[in-house]
Amino acid sequence: MHIVVFGGAFDPPHLGHQAIAENVVSQGIADEVWFVPVREHSFLKRLSAPEHRQAMLQLMLPAHCRIETYELETEGINYTFNTLDALHQKYPQHQFSWIIGSDNLAKFHTWGDAHGRTYKELLASYRFYVYPREGHIFEPLYEGMVPLPNMPVVTVSSTQVRAAIESGQPYQHLVTPAVAHYIAKQHLYSEIKK
Repeated sequence: MHIVVFGGAFDPPHLGHQAIAENVVSQGIADEVWFVPVREHSFLKRLSAPEHRQAMLQLMLPAHCRIETYELETEGINYTFNTLDALHQKYPQHQFSWIIGSDNLAKFHTWGDAHGRTYKELLASYRFYVYPREGHIFEPLYEGMVPLPNMPVVTVSSTQVRAAIESGQPYQHLVTPAVAHYIAKQHLYSEIKK
């Protein structure tokens, strides 16, 4: 099978994450989408507990999708290159690609790993799909990237959801009902520490 890997913090997972996965499968780009929540963010962002993020992902998981817990089970910061290598080794019967939002393009040249491999080596080894995010054009695009300009643009972000909750604004229209219920029950994001 062709698996598109969707890595991220998913803090929280929102309707945009769900739409990306559904559209990638329905358009025949992938047979399945595997969500890979990070354990620690490589750019040192503070994240909610892994068990909360994994539980919320499970609650919004579309058909033909699953959660891959490789990064959650590995100590320290994981890099995309290492994750793809590990999945390729663990599941040699599958072909793996990765998907990013167009908001990631500006800093993509910083992607690599702790062994000194660069974004160019990453793109030479694996295909990257680029999904449109509101306010972020498809630039720069590198060899090995496949833009998806005809997909519905994602207009919501996890930052937007957290900010709405912190300020007491409605957020339920940005996430699935099950995720909204979980957030409220667990009192997540109501006291975000700067």
